[in-house]
Amino acid sequence: MTEIEHLRVRFGYLLLALLWLHLPVAMVIAYAVGRDMTVPALIVAALAGAYTISWLVYGVEPVTRYVSAVALMGMPSLFVFLLAGHGWQMDLHMYFFASLALMIGWCDWRSILMAATAVAVHHLTLNFVFPAAVFPAGQDLSRVWLHAGIVAFQTAILVWISEMLVGGFDRVHAMSQEIMLSNETLEQKVEERTREAQAANAAKGLFLANMSHEIRTPMNAILGFTHLALRGELPPKQLEYLTKIRQASTALLALINDILDFSKIEAGKLMLEKSCFDLREEVETAVGITMLKATEKGIDVRVSIAANVPDMVMGDALRLNQVMLNLVGNAVKFTERGEVRISVRRLPDATPSDVVLEIAVRDTGVGMDAEQQANLFRSFAQADSSTTRKFGGTGLGLAITKQLVELMGGTIGVQSAQGLGSVFTVTLRLEEGSAVQRAKALALPAHMRGLRVLIVDDNSGAREILSAIFASWSLHVELAASAPEALATLEAAAAQGTPYDLLLVDWKMPSMNGVDLVRELEHSPKLSRPPVALMVSAYAREDAMAAAQDVGIAAFLVKPIDAGMLLDTIVDLFRAKSGTTEATAAVAPDAVPMVSAAVRGARVLLVEDNEINSEVAFELLTDAGLLVELAGNGRVACEMVLESGRHYQAVLMDVQMPEMDGLEATRRIRRTISAAQLPIIAMTAHAYERERLACIEAGMDDHIAKPVDPQRLIATLDRWIGERPVGRTPPAVTAAETAVAPSPPPWAELPETLPPFDIAAALVRVNGKRPLLTKLISGFGEKYSDAVVELSEQIAAGQLDEARRLAHSLKGVAGSLELRHVTEAARQLEDALAHRETDGFGVRLSHLDRAMLPALSAARSLRPTAEVQAIPEGANVPKGPELTPMARELVATLVTQLERRNLGARRTFEQLERIIGPDAALDPLKAALTRLDFTAALVVVHQLSEPTETEETQS
Repeated sequence: MTEIEHLRVRFGYLLLALLWLHLPVAMVIAYAVGRDMTVPALIVAALAGAYTISWLVYGVEPVTRYVSAVALMGMPSLFVFLLAGHGWQMDLHMYFFASLALMIGWCDWRSILMAATAVAVHHLTLNFVFPAAVFPAGQDLSRVWLHAGIVAFQTAILVWISEMLVGGFDRVHAMSQEIMLSNETLEQKVEERTREAQAANAAKGLFLANMSHEIRTPMNAILGFTHLALRGELPPKQLEYLTKIRQASTALLALINDILDFSKIEAGKLMLEKSCFDLREEVETAVGITMLKATEKGIDVRVSIAANVPDMVMGDALRLNQVMLNLVGNAVKFTERGEVRISVRRLPDATPSDVVLEIAVRDTGVGMDAEQQANLFRSFAQADSSTTRKFGGTGLGLAITKQLVELMGGTIGVQSAQGLGSVFTVTLRLEEGSAVQRAKALALPAHMRGLRVLIVDDNSGAREILSAIFASWSLHVELAASAPEALATLEAAAAQGTPYDLLLVDWKMPSMNGVDLVRELEHSPKLSRPPVALMVSAYAREDAMAAAQDVGIAAFLVKPIDAGMLLDTIVDLFRAKSGTTEATAAVAPDAVPMVSAAVRGARVLLVEDNEINSEVAFELLTDAGLLVELAGNGRVACEMVLESGRHYQAVLMDVQMPEMDGLEATRRIRRTISAAQLPIIAMTAHAYERERLACIEAGMDDHIAKPVDPQRLIATLDRWIGERPVGRTPPAVTAAETAVAPSPPPWAELPETLPPFDIAAALVRVNGKRPLLTKLISGFGEKYSDAVVELSEQIAAGQLDEARRLAHSLKGVAGSLELRHVTEAARQLEDALAHRETDGFGVRLSHLDRAMLPALSAARSLRPTAEVQAIPEGANVPKGPELTPMARELVATLVTQLERRNLGARRTFEQLERIIGPDAALDPLKAALTRLDFTAALVVVHQLSEPTETEETQS
């Protein structure tokens, strides 16, 4: 509704009240002049009623305006007639002019003309019909003409003003519409600019991530090899050169770190961590790093930490250490003699859980004037910026320090005078920590996450503290209040096949102390494998050791327990136990990683479209004790999880796949199955943080980057499956799913070196299986022999998404096979395709082609001597061999596995091939299984089994 319409509505309500107000006025006038009140009242009610009805039916439409003009002009006509012969009769003619002027409220010249016409009709009626009512001497046409002239003049003025008002309202409305349109356009532009800025920031963040890797990697190599070279016997001149290289490299790496940190802060990409740490330890670390330089200069460095400062706080220990190191390093740098004092105190605060710290660094150095202090925290600014300055640096240190302090919710300031030194004061807001939070901040090695722990202590508070520390590491913990209870628990667990790996036992306990308990365990016939014993005591460590001279206690700790020391002790103990327990078997670098006993036999769905990656993951998972089924893309995975009726304990999900990607598949699964029921773990070549967050937002629980590290993969599955009570016993593994000795491979033996493949590193990713790696390398040469040509054709045809998917697949496979140059070239091409950087496609394809040539040549050197080709679709399959009962059983098992897309079908086929022997009828089946084409393999199996079924029917 426009403004003029709003005005007309309000004026309409005003007229409604005004017209009905005439009713009592007319009755009073009639009564005053001695006339009957009924007729005047009925006339007023008729006029007001007519307007009311029109108002209710038509609103502010023109018909209502015309009715109001007649009704409003009828009121003064009635009053003039009632006051005939009265002295006020002529005065009431003024009411005509007032009522006519009132009609301008409609902002409609037609209603004004209607009112003027009503006035003219009134005057003519009185002059010719009731002249005595107005003119005592009879008709007076001259006076009627005079009134008509006055009304005509007033009407002209009112019409002109009304048109001016309407024009003004129209202009205001047009301006309002124009402003609204301009605002909408401006908002669209702001949104576009915001999206562009966000895209630029995203690109900047990706650039920083790449640059961090690209710059730090060669610098670390320079430092590492320099360090190794300095360990040998060197001539004095070479020793001097290498020492200078190390010093220059260290300084350059520090400069690179400063620039990267500054860029991250500017881009808003620097995220603060929140963990529990020892404040005093961080201060001492920062001071310790600068002590060598301070000692060389003869500077005394003193540290004072107030008693009210807590030991443990919650915050970002790394960034606090960076702030401290910068301030203390600057203080030592700019001080030639004297001392540097670091003081830490706690300031009062209204929030009890918060810790407000004031850290002051005082030095007796050169100091600064007011101008230098004003520019001190600006980026790339130095107190002395001349070319002859004594002290070097980029001018970024204090700028980064200030930004870090502000990110942590604090402030930084300086007080200084030339020649008198400087005082830098930092205030920080942290949270008070505890021993349990400290335990959570510590990382537990992957191979220890399956440990079962029993805590024995007669003190309930001590049991609770230790239990909380182990629970923060997600370890299975049981508690016992006495030695006899612990002995019964250990024997019962051993009888159930779930023995404990670690025993934490108090020394002094009633009825039986900790030493006697450990001695009893060593002689118990029910314990074939006693747990590793760790004694905890509130008494002196030496006294406890003396009491347990002849008992196999692995280590001693003194209460109160420090979580960090406890973790270090346990890690050392289980690193030393080479293969004596299941949980520590994975410590050996060449050992096959296994899931914990409680998780073995769990069914895992592997969703992967690349057959080489599928085979690598399948071997790792089956070796770890898991049953594996395969889905070739997200759509098949959804069908197997949601519609097949089979239950999986975990899903390993690739992200980029044809038909349906892993993100969409996860979203569909999560609509029916929650994360508490089924963990979904991303396994993709994308290692960027934004990709990991996309997986988490889609509903996945964890993220593993390709190339897959076997230890991390198995530890992740062990953690996620082990956290859920699956309520099952491990299913029996059929004969076809058990590991069998593979038949001699038809390809050449894998050499010790095969450039550009890093054979040693690739063997680690396949659990040391040389035949499997040989097969994978040969398969790589077959599958990706035309990858560069295919990529070129896809790019030329504008199929950029398909090209990106192929580059992504090539990157993941090359990473698994340790083809580093191919991996990097494929990654660069994938990034260019993702960002539609068309100018760089040709260069990146050329780089990829150069990297692929030696890899394909090396892969061809391992090509099988007798390659098996799949028969064309529709061709006749050679007559199948006669199947023995054992072979028929294997065929039936093979059909079931193929229907379930279980990779165990390949092992079943190997068994079948050894039983039947070489036969041309098996070649198409072998080729289909090699391609992981389960549909084609199922057709071939049915064709092979048909002759046998026919024979059985005939017999």
